Amino acid sequence: MKKLTLRVFVAFSLFFLALACQKELSYENGGLSGTAQGTLGDSLGNCANITVKGKYAVDTTLADSNYLIVKVNFTTQGKFHLNSDTVNGMWFQDSGYALTTGTAYIKVPGRGKPLLGISATFTLGLNGNYCSFTIISTGTGGASSGGTGTVAGTDYFPVTTGSLWKYQYIPKLSTIDTFSVRVVPNLVTVDSLSYSQFATTLGDTFYFSKKNGNYYALSTIDFDYTFLFDSVPSSFITYPFLKESANVNDSWETPQYGIVKLITGSTTEYGMSKAIFTIKSKNTVPYTIAGKTYTNVINVQRQIIFLPTGSQTSRILLTGNSYYAKGYGLIDQVLGSGNQTQYVSITQTPTILN
Repeated sequence: MKKLTLRVFVAFSLFFLALACQKELSYENGGLSGTAQGTLGDSLGNCANITVKGKYAVDTTLADSNYLIVKVNFTTQGKFHLNSDTVNGMWFQDSGYALTTGTAYIKVPGRGKPLLGISATFTLGLNGNYCSFTIISTGTGGASSGGTGTVAGTDYFPVTTGSLWKYQYIPKLSTIDTFSVRVVPNLVTVDSLSYSQFATTLGDTFYFSKKNGNYYALSTIDFDYTFLFDSVPSSFITYPFLKESANVNDSWETPQYGIVKLITGSTTEYGMSKAIFTIKSKNTVPYTIAGKTYTNVINVQRQIIFLPTGSQTSRILLTGNSYYAKGYGLIDQVLGSGNQTQYVSITQTPTILN
């Protein structure tokens, strides 16, 4: 089986053709007259460097005790701006000068006041570099976190803006270990379905929708967050990947998708592809992962089918199982078997906003 790798759709067309390391101040790159550049995540893109301080009570204006401590690795000197989006009536912002390159810890004050007692996920930006964090507001002053809280709903694949998942690849894909996925406030309508946009810290973009208990992808026919084919058509197709009302052993398939390119070793093939889905279990087998046991879980098997050009015989390229927990979404994917098994597994309880 071909080794799975990341798929990146940042520029993919959807519509036929979203106080350390002290140094002298340098003027070669603009000094204080220029714009500071830096990163918020670690070398793998993980956003574990934001600490939320203070309590957050509904209808209470944020005070000096409500702020972030943000770890920034500045790569150039100059003026910087740290800004978050506005969520649940609150936002965070700060500006200043980076006099040196290297690691710095920035205090970013909060503004506004919580409107509702919910778990709210924010995105903090620095010159196009983004990380997320979560604040839980309550009537008496809530806790804050880096995304470990959750407000679960009834959907098996939530598409609500601000919902957040964190996954890991087992084994790693090259140097990539973990990544996060967040629903951003952007909708795309195709064939009467409104798709929510899912953005990852790896720069990928995915589109999912729900209608009448069915969950749809606007995508290729591959598994989420991985791919097999070396090239695909310049447009996506839409298909259901999960059906709440389907019974165990019920199956359905996508339309043919192609022409796709497949390279296996020294062999290059072109052809059509499709996916076949089968419900393997439904709310009968609890699933424990990342320290939590989920009781309402649907296990959907997906088979990727390839029909080479000029051939009458198709073959199965990959069989995998996706596990969807009610109220939480995709919690695990197990692709392949034996020594070729690849896992895309949740690392903590997802943060789901209603």
